[in-house]
Amino acid sequence: MTYTGRTLGVGLMKGKPFAFYLLCSRSFPRRRAIVRENAVYIENLTKTDNPYVSYPVVRLLSEYAVVTNGLQTDFIAQALEWESPKKALIHVLDALDYERDEYSTPRIAGIIGTDGKGWLGFAGRDEFWVKELKLREGKAFVTATYNLGFTELEFPAFESAEELARKALELPFEKKVLAIGIVEDKGWSVGTANVFIPSAER
Repeated sequence: MTYTGRTLGVGLMKGKPFAFYLLCSRSFPRRRAIVRENAVYIENLTKTDNPYVSYPVVRLLSEYAVVTNGLQTDFIAQALEWESPKKALIHVLDALDYERDEYSTPRIAGIIGTDGKGWLGFAGRDEFWVKELKLREGKAFVTATYNLGFTELEFPAFESAEELARKALELPFEKKVLAIGIVEDKGWSVGTANVFIPSAER
């Protein structure tokens, strides 16, 4: 199987826009997703001074859901207050650029709208792009930090955000830790699925 690091997809299922985030990790597998009101956070449970392994991953707004692999989540959500999703992605990803870690990890970001539109963005050391996407039924546009580029996948059917997260966790990638699903159906719903469960929560 391929190691993709962090994987992000936006798509359409039964007429409802959805997004998913799949976290795979070689170095920090002890992580969990915490849902708090209109946001989701990745929490690292291993002691480290690495500033990139805990971060806001999802921010839900009235018209948009923002999903990213870093602190850019909140900056993009703020930018959406005064500019379009495409411009918000361009401006924030260009300003923050890729992560300054040993892997030069790219920043990835996705937005879905209640109107059924989607956007993806990628800021790597040698690559930068933002795409406005026409979502297609039963499919997901996907990108990842490593070894995937930009692609479109047939996505298995699901009935809820929780099932979406479980389906994302079944994608054929290595070192899977957790997944998050977001679905728009008269409001945003969020579901999570974990491979790692802290011993205190078993």
